[in-house]
Amino acid sequence: MAKAFFITILFSFFSVQAADDLSSFVTGLDSTLRHLNSQQTVKCDSAKLTQAFSVNTKLNDDRASVMSEKDAQKLFNELKANGEIPFEFSIAGCEERAHEMSRLMLLKGITPIKVFASVDENESPRLRRPNPTKTGSTVEWKYHVAPAILVKKNNELIPYVLDPSLEKKAVPVSEWQASMTRHNPKMKVQIKFTPAAQFDDRGRIRTNFKDNDFNNSIKETLREHKARSKNVEGEDQYWFELQRNEERMMMFDEGGY
Repeated sequence: MAKAFFITILFSFFSVQAADDLSSFVTGLDSTLRHLNSQQTVKCDSAKLTQAFSVNTKLNDDRASVMSEKDAQKLFNELKANGEIPFEFSIAGCEERAHEMSRLMLLKGITPIKVFASVDENESPRLRRPNPTKTGSTVEWKYHVAPAILVKKNNELIPYVLDPSLEKKAVPVSEWQASMTRHNPKMKVQIKFTPAAQFDDRGRIRTNFKDNDFNNSIKETLREHKARSKNVEGEDQYWFELQRNEERMMMFDEGGY
């Protein structure tokens, strides 16, 4: 019962109000995982490194992969090199990118989790980062998501985020958050750890990675974003299309069109 209690508490949704709070959370997470890990006898089979890089540990009712930092960086580089995922088009599509990266990891025998960072716009400014395709401009998000794995480092297990749209390597959650809050380091940010199957911030959509129709829909969206990323007016076209679709929805709601 004690073990189940630790696991249940571990992956409840967390609200992180500042960098110090996040650091405390990670410390607590590492301590709990260390306690859990000490009771396991699973060993990493290095002969299977090229296939999976990892072993799994059970957290809550879901599984999450554990690997070395070196293998986490190899995995990051492999995902970043995927030419079909438009990491450079970071103004939109984080849900689709996170889904596709998670699907590819699962095919390799690696079980990711997802990390959502979000803000309440009534209390904090938006998450922000420099626009990778437009010098001098920024990209802003109400929330952002990326897959993560657990890295074994100095006998501790630390959540590392795999987000080539934002980072140059796999990084701890605290660094990932800092990348989006440099304009206001003390802003309130909510961090949520969820199963990889959760698609959106509110958990309205839970995906099945074996659903070919859904996977093809995700790939089509990524192809559209890839095409936009190669067009100097691609971002402007995206916002125009988004606004037009919202206006159409409003007309439907009002009984027009």
